[in-house]
Amino acid sequence: MTQNNYEALQNLKAKVPHEADDVTGVGGDESVSEALSKNVFSSYVCTSVKIGVPHPGHIAEPTSLSAIALPATSYPLWDSIPANVVDSGKLSQLQLEGVLYACTKHQQFLPGGDRAGFFIGDGAGVGKGRQIAGIILDNFARGRRRHIWMSTSSDLHHDAERDLRSLNCYLNIINNCQTLDKETRATGLARDMQEGVLFMTYTTLISQMKGKGRLQQVIEWCGGPSFDGCIVFDECHKAKNFVPGKEAQSTKVASCVLQIQQILPRARVVYCSATGVSEVGNMAYMTRLGLWGSGSAFPDFEAFLDSMKKRGVSFMEMLAMELKAEGNYVARGLSFRQAEFMELQCNLIAQQQAVYDASVDLWQSLRHGLAAALVHTNTTSRELWKPFWSAQQRFFKLLCVSLKVPIVAAEAKAALAAGQAVVIGLQSTGEAAADAMQLEPGQMCGFVSTTRELLSRFVTQHFPVRYEPGPNEPADADRPEVPECIAARDSLLQRISALDLPANFLDELVHQLGGPGAVAEMTGRRGRVVADARGRGIYELRAKPDSTEMDSLNVSETAAFMRGEKFVAIVSDAASTGISLHASAAVVNQRRRVHLTIELPWSADKAIQQLGRSHRSNQVTGPIYKLVATNLGGEKRFAAAVARRLQSLGALTRGDRRAASGIDLSESNFDSPLGRKSLRRMYDCIIQCSPLLPSGVTLAEVLEGSSANDVKDIVASLPDSGTISAAAMIAAVETLHDQLRDCVDLMGIGLGASRADTVAEEGTAITKDQPKDIGDVRRFLNRLLGLPVARQNLLFSYFACTLTAEIRAAKADGRYFEGVSDLSGSNVTEILKPKTLWVDPYNGLKTHQNDIIFDRGMSFAAACQKLEHEKGADDSSGFRRSRRPIFGKTMFLLALQKVGTPGVFSICRPNTGTSFFDMEVDELSAKYQAVSIEEVEEGWKDVYERSLTSCMHGPACQQGPSCQVGRRLTQVTILSGSVVRIWGTLENILERNEGSLSKSDRTMRVVRVELEAGKHLVGVRYPAHLLHLVVATLSSIQTLMPPQQQLKHAGNVTAGSGSSALQEQALKAAAMGAGGALRTEPVSPIDKKSLMKALRPPPTVLNFFKPISGGGVKQAAQKRQVLPVAVHVQKKPKLSPQTTVDLVTVSGRPASVSVEPIQVDLDDHQDKAQCSQQAGSAMPSNSSTAGMNGNHSVDSMIASSVSGTEAETIQRTESDGLKPATAYVRRYKGVPYAPDAGSVGFLTNMGFSQDQAVRALKVTQGNIERAANWLLSGM
Repeated sequence: MTQNNYEALQNLKAKVPHEADDVTGVGGDESVSEALSKNVFSSYVCTSVKIGVPHPGHIAEPTSLSAIALPATSYPLWDSIPANVVDSGKLSQLQLEGVLYACTKHQQFLPGGDRAGFFIGDGAGVGKGRQIAGIILDNFARGRRRHIWMSTSSDLHHDAERDLRSLNCYLNIINNCQTLDKETRATGLARDMQEGVLFMTYTTLISQMKGKGRLQQVIEWCGGPSFDGCIVFDECHKAKNFVPGKEAQSTKVASCVLQIQQILPRARVVYCSATGVSEVGNMAYMTRLGLWGSGSAFPDFEAFLDSMKKRGVSFMEMLAMELKAEGNYVARGLSFRQAEFMELQCNLIAQQQAVYDASVDLWQSLRHGLAAALVHTNTTSRELWKPFWSAQQRFFKLLCVSLKVPIVAAEAKAALAAGQAVVIGLQSTGEAAADAMQLEPGQMCGFVSTTRELLSRFVTQHFPVRYEPGPNEPADADRPEVPECIAARDSLLQRISALDLPANFLDELVHQLGGPGAVAEMTGRRGRVVADARGRGIYELRAKPDSTEMDSLNVSETAAFMRGEKFVAIVSDAASTGISLHASAAVVNQRRRVHLTIELPWSADKAIQQLGRSHRSNQVTGPIYKLVATNLGGEKRFAAAVARRLQSLGALTRGDRRAASGIDLSESNFDSPLGRKSLRRMYDCIIQCSPLLPSGVTLAEVLEGSSANDVKDIVASLPDSGTISAAAMIAAVETLHDQLRDCVDLMGIGLGASRADTVAEEGTAITKDQPKDIGDVRRFLNRLLGLPVARQNLLFSYFACTLTAEIRAAKADGRYFEGVSDLSGSNVTEILKPKTLWVDPYNGLKTHQNDIIFDRGMSFAAACQKLEHEKGADDSSGFRRSRRPIFGKTMFLLALQKVGTPGVFSICRPNTGTSFFDMEVDELSAKYQAVSIEEVEEGWKDVYERSLTSCMHGPACQQGPSCQVGRRLTQVTILSGSVVRIWGTLENILERNEGSLSKSDRTMRVVRVELEAGKHLVGVRYPAHLLHLVVATLSSIQTLMPPQQQLKHAGNVTAGSGSSALQEQALKAAAMGAGGALRTEPVSPIDKKSLMKALRPPPTVLNFFKPISGGGVKQAAQKRQVLPVAVHVQKKPKLSPQTTVDLVTVSGRPASVSVEPIQVDLDDHQDKAQCSQQAGSAMPSNSSTAGMNGNHSVDSMIASSVSGTEAETIQRTESDGLKPATAYVRRYKGVPYAPDAGSVGFLTNMGFSQDQAVRALKVTQGNIERAANWLLSGM
């Protein structure tokens, strides 16, 4: 009977009331058709930089941002960037653009007095490090010789050095503040440590050294508030989690990052991260973008944050576009066109489901035992429940990951068999369990269960067993153990030991995929359990204790994977930044990567960072991403968390909420305003045991996916067949609510009764007096994991159905938008050039009004083509005819069934094109009947032609020619330019006039329209007849106070800094940055000495003994039109062409004045002799050998060649305004040096060939020690 009842219910299609059709069913409430842009990304085209080499690999930019052009700039970047760096592509056009606009923005000062900052939001693999290096090189060349580069790990110091060296930039890179400590002498800091690039980690920034904060040390190294060098916050998302006004709750990193910006107002700040804004609340450290503060739309960050939360994602999308339009930031990324995305469903088998349900039962027993123990021990504190719920969440999250291991291992083995390489993404490792067991290397412990150890550790540490003295008892009273509590605790520990829980998922994966010899593990754990020859689990350390091997272990494991020694890589959160695992063209392992993500993090930035490890520039093939998820409703919580942050990240840093990454989890975003509203509605029905479901929800939808056995009690009241009566349906719904009420109580939500372990107040209905936790989707999804599998899925299905109904209602009311929409029309015409609606009086930014005429109609031919293209094999798409005449005319439409949403159709009409609103099958069938193409052709064409310039009311229309109801030609107004600053006024006027507006005009939406010649316009759609109210309101609220009184410098130091020195420096900084209007600083000229210092390579064995060739010197000199200047070299007899001479005098100068030696690079093909002669003190005549003793740097030597007693002629030139002294040496043939047999034999005994030995001895003029070093260096 129950099976028949269940099948009958699944076939029931309850009628859901719908809003009446729009005016006369002709699209009268429609405006220009809006369709969610299918092209989230567009191919990136660099329009601001015309020289150089395009970026390797296919680069994409969010379509909404690609329509926004960067502002024009005249910054002379090419004065500082060497031509060979540009011509060779060491900085691509994309990277040059980032450097150019960062340097341009740094010339501006915000109204508050701080220098403006720049945000590089490029995706992983684009080359943010190269852009940082270019910015530092330009600033050093202009005389700013101190810069700070902050990042997440000291290992990334090598990456920073690589990026700088790749630009031929040889600045001194100081590795963290500890190096400054070592180089500090009694007389002060060593000279070579007083300038260069201070590379440091965020951890160092917040640390102390001998009672002195590192922040203070950094400020002193910079020189105080007058510092105008660069501060680069690489991976700046590490500075998130700052709570204004609640500094104690903020992270130390966020507080220090804010302080250093406040103390150094003239510093050139660069924020750099692919995930800098995973949540709006994490933007507090970005003070230099000018989004809040003096001269902006928001007085402080709190006001900005409040506005962002209220106004939603559309506001963030517009804000991102304005940031780009003002030259504040760029966001480009690797195209995902080669990558594939799919979700891998991991359905729990019966045994796994039994393990999960047994774990749920144990946790419920623990909860009840804790509640009883609190009473027995006289403990009243509710602090126990916070770690309880936190531990429960971690337990079930790890259990979900462990249950996926069989599926993941099978997928990995299949990929390896197909000739692919596997990357497995995790967040945690479960090492804490091994630490808790205090395992020793070599101990035979078996495979440890992470979940078991977590649960045991919680019971051991938190289960109360001692009596607590009451408030009236002395504090030092005895705290005897309570026998009942000890017995309960021991009983729980026994049950935990007997529970069949899976082993550590990471150890199990490594074991199943071939062991440590076949799997490259990039994690932060120190030890692991491996199987011996007999399959027994033995604990071993990953690296030798008390050695530096652990520091580079992840690097060596990465190298093994890229060399093809291992074809499986497992990456945890500890290694999710700074490594590359893609199929690079430069490595041996070029197999296509299959990236299995089996544990989603809470943070979207971590998810994107990990996805970026296997998708980077210069790759042979794109990866295959597989998101592995179980069929548990509770696990949707993790996908929801990432999806919500991906939407915020995409909207605020990419201009489109769908553009944060290549994977689309937008449907999993349950933690939204509609999600919170849906949760409250569901709770309301459950608490009151309502006989009705929320509006728009059917019982069949709620029970869909549940087995008949799981819902047999719910459907017991339904008949086997036939019509289901209202009484039977009410009984079924009440049974559902009664069962789910028990589930809510198990979750500890506490909606129906007062309990000590709940999070809500008592009450039987949701009222305004109840806390906001009632609508807390995060808490709901967290606690959902603690329910049995069947009840968990049922409750989640109920919530998802309620949310779907809310979204459906919001769409029908014109209040739901999924991203930047395209305005479509068969013909689009701009009426006039954009008009200036408003000019911000403080910064001069303009808001433009764009009036556009659209022909929104759809011809019969276009309709037929659309039907042919979109009609599925078995769907009900087709033409429809109205069942009753409208204004005496029969109306026609094309209904296209939407993919993935059965029973919902998108609508196309001949006069208004594609409708903004969808229609459900019940409403469609009630108002329209299906007809053939032949039957509709004549009527469709008639409506199409007749509606070109006239409305559907006919000649008797009371509104006259101004009526646009159902007319093909219609006018739309789009506001572009600076819209964010007046958003509040626009919104308020729209709300006050909502009653007179159509549904499509009641909310502000970001839209995009394609104009003539392929140009795009992106802005906010707004009713034109309300703009005069907007201007009047803005004028009335505009204050007349002088800008100097309004714009104050925000120089306050973060409260609680605890350093009077820092506070004093902040006050000085505030005085230096006195408020004023927006201003631009003149560009600093090139400092030739600084530029040459940056481009001068340090001395090494390789360049110290580099042979000099002279071929092509004369031609190169003629080509560059050199200015010859004779330089006479002191004659030295019997010198070979490779001799280095360090004493020179210049013609026309006193003989007693010598010129400091200069290195001249005479490579035939590179022409890189870029050194200038510098006047120095007179050198003694016997100093000709000083250049060979290694005391002088290479850049203080002239590489010259003389033969016999003949003098060389050296030419010196100036070019490109850089004054690099380029010397060309004319070689003379002399008597070659002949090595003696003994020296040759010495080198051959070291393993070198005779030819190598002879060559080395000739180069070093017989110096055996230097010859050996020369050979060992690989020359």
